[in-house]
Amino acid sequence: MTAKQRNVRKAKADTREYAKVKQVMVEAAVELMAGEGFRKFRFEQLAEKVGYNRATIYRYFDSKRDLTSAVMMALMQEITADIIRQTAGNHVTRESFTESLYQIVIKLRTHPRYAIVMDAHNIETFARLSREYFSDITTRMLEKFLVADSAQPMLKPGLNMHETVDWLMHQIISYGFLGIPGDDPQQQKSYLNKMVVSVILD
Repeated sequence: MTAKQRNVRKAKADTREYAKVKQVMVEAAVELMAGEGFRKFRFEQLAEKVGYNRATIYRYFDSKRDLTSAVMMALMQEITADIIRQTAGNHVTRESFTESLYQIVIKLRTHPRYAIVMDAHNIETFARLSREYFSDITTRMLEKFLVADSAQPMLKPGLNMHETVDWLMHQIISYGFLGIPGDDPQQQKSYLNKMVVSVILD
C-alpha cells in the first residue's frame, strides 16, 4: 500500500450504503477478473466499471489482495450454495452425492468465474479463507443432509461432521485445481465415489 492509499479516509463499514457499494464492487471485480483474467485486473478497470474513481475504491479495499479476499469470500458463498442445491432432495444417495461433487468440480475447472479461485496465485488464499470461514458455513448447511435420518445417508461411524466437511472441501479444491483422474466422466465419477464419497458415507 502506498502512502497515498494509507491516507485515504475509509468508508464507514457499519452502514447500509457501505455493504451495498462494496457488494457492487466485488461483483464487478468478479466479472472483470473472469473476463480479462485475474493477473490483468487493475483497480482502474473496476473504477471505470462501477463509476467511481480509484480513491473511492481504496476507501473500501486497501489493496488488490484485500479485494481478492473479498472476491474469494463471495465465490465461496456461491460454491456453498451450489453444493447445497446439488445435494438437496428428499433422498440423497451415494450416487447422487457423487454426481453432485462431480458437477461442482467440473464447474470449478470450466466456469470463468471460478478460474479466479483456481489461479495458482489465489489457491492459497482460497484455502486459508475456506479453513477460516467456509467449513463452518458448509458444515451447518450440509448437516441436515448427512446426519442420521432414515431418508438420508449417514456419515460413517466415528466421523466428526466439521472435520469431514473440512476434508471434503479440501478434496473439491484439490480436484478442481488438479483435475479428476479418469479418461471420461464415468471413470471420473467412479474415482470420486471410491476416493471421496465412500470414505465419508456409510
